[in-house]
Amino acid sequence: MNILTSFCDSLDILRNALPDDEIRCIKEADEGFVESAQVLIVFHFRDVKDIIPKMKNLRLIQTLTAGTDHIDFSIIPKGVKVQSNAGANARAVAEHGLALTLSAMKKVPWRDREMRKGNFPQLIESRLLHGKKALMLGFGHIGQELGMMLSCLGVVVSAINRSGRYEGDVPIKRVGSLEDLDDMLKDADIVAITLPLTTETKGLIDRRRLELMKKDVVLVNISRGKIIVEKDLYEHLKNNPEFTAAMDVWWHYGKEFRQEYPFEELDNIILSPHCAGTYEGWFENMVEWAGDRIKAWK
Repeated sequence: MNILTSFCDSLDILRNALPDDEIRCIKEADEGFVESAQVLIVFHFRDVKDIIPKMKNLRLIQTLTAGTDHIDFSIIPKGVKVQSNAGANARAVAEHGLALTLSAMKKVPWRDREMRKGNFPQLIESRLLHGKKALMLGFGHIGQELGMMLSCLGVVVSAINRSGRYEGDVPIKRVGSLEDLDDMLKDADIVAITLPLTTETKGLIDRRRLELMKKDVVLVNISRGKIIVEKDLYEHLKNNPEFTAAMDVWWHYGKEFRQEYPFEELDNIILSPHCAGTYEGWFENMVEWAGDRIKAWK
């Protein structure tokens, strides 16, 4: 089988995983190889938009990323399967989610800023994780990893997923579906968003649902910014200083951090530059995981 990749790094990992296949990156492939390739492995979809129409034998698009919201499905031929790389970075992203949660509960960024000003806020109380209630909004690979980490620290974990059912190893109090979301939001001290961005989840957390949450909730987003309505979150944070958001994902990306609203001016938000999936060996791990996914598909 001929496999085409949008990247030229770490191809030796793929070749070790798929020794019977011919693997080339776009820069190395001639027109004949492109036309014959049955599998396309994609990191940035913008790099392959022009080449997909030339792939006459394409059967599978395998992404390196867990999310597929960057894929333009309108240009993918009928019958071609798109397979995500879900789970590849789950532990690393969950660890980052835990770090954001702890930072918010312990007011670490605020204390750091105060000390740099010459202040010493020793007697300002932080919050304990032990005994708190966390709602995992999404309970796939990342949600389960983070849920397990939180449960090990004495947090009572509940979750929302598509089916409203879960049979696994994470100690869990309650599992609900999206129909139960409003009710379950009211009881949570920590809300962690690990859902994929879809037409169903875009704008899921809006003004009404923010107002359902406790006044001092910690809202952690390690999924996609657009699951939350940007304007509604900004106004809620501004009007509710006890509410904390810890964000690794955003609505607008570029060389500079610029959103529609000045989140950076607020004290009750922790800013992280979508870096949860960037860790030691991250790219090689995603490539290896993608190779295993293709092997299973074959």
